[in-house]
Amino acid sequence: MQNFFARLSTQRLMTAVLFVLIFALAMRIPVDTDTWWHLRSGAYILAQHSIPLTDPFSFTRLGLPWIDHSWGSQIVLYGIYSLFGGHGQPGDNGNIGLALYTALLATGGMVFVFLMCPGNVYLRAFIVAWAAAAAAVFWSARPQMMSFFLGTVVLYVVFLYKWRKVDRLWLLIPIMILWVNLHAGFFIGFLILAGTIAGELLGRLFDADNPDVLSWSQIRKLALMTALAFAALVINPNTVQMWTYSFRTIGIGVLQQYIQEWASPDIHGRETWPFVFMLLGLIAAVGLGSKRIEWTDLVLTCGWGFLALYAGRNISSFAVVAAPVL
Repeated sequence: MQNFFARLSTQRLMTAVLFVLIFALAMRIPVDTDTWWHLRSGAYILAQHSIPLTDPFSFTRLGLPWIDHSWGSQIVLYGIYSLFGGHGQPGDNGNIGLALYTALLATGGMVFVFLMCPGNVYLRAFIVAWAAAAAAVFWSARPQMMSFFLGTVVLYVVFLYKWRKVDRLWLLIPIMILWVNLHAGFFIGFLILAGTIAGELLGRLFDADNPDVLSWSQIRKLALMTALAFAALVINPNTVQMWTYSFRTIGIGVLQQYIQEWASPDIHGRETWPFVFMLLGLIAAVGLGSKRIEWTDLVLTCGWGFLALYAGRNISSFAVVAAPVL
């Protein structure tokens, strides 16, 4: 009995150390220039008591239509910035609040990744730390941190449904209503859901005897809840425009040409090596493992692997998806 409690204490200590380290990794001074216009937008919304539908800031597009897809996150960012004494000056105490914002969302997301990882606590801690190192390249005090966190929540809901036989799919609707008002990265959630549906359909067609594959009725329910969650996206100030907003953003060619995070990752930079090694480690694990990879895991890791190679900003989502599989 004493040995049992000793092992339990060691596991808890190991888990605590892991998340303290991840919190410290994510606790960084904001240096991204996008942070400051998000803060200005949040201040404007609170001062005007309204969400702008036209551009109130720039000279060339003043008064023209503007979809401020991050308005909710901007209020949160400005609120926590002001709470810690931020007043728009470089190096003021508001930066502490912005660093906490980043660290809390990053750590919270990695908690869900940890919960999805099988194996003993040491293996789980190693894989989650590895995934955090890969994802941390694009952690910053911006609305996209909301998408990082909520992406892990959606993946966890899917994990419960498939692997634990716990149905919490109804949560997808309020999650997406919240997400569409925080950041346009809500499409990450739908890519996870679509990849899961596609993987389960392949599993049902080619591996029907596998007890882990969802039944036809379970797949139909997942597809139905995904469709309802997509329909719920209209509950935002820009209504139906948000259905296609992500596609329109991806179609802006200048993003890939001039913005680093939209370009393919440069593997000459050591900051991308955790991602590269994770991709290679996943290939090695699939080749050497005694268990064949699930169809859904294959679709999600291959899909997000491609997206991460296409645009570096997708590395964090790849790390979240790949960690439990690895």
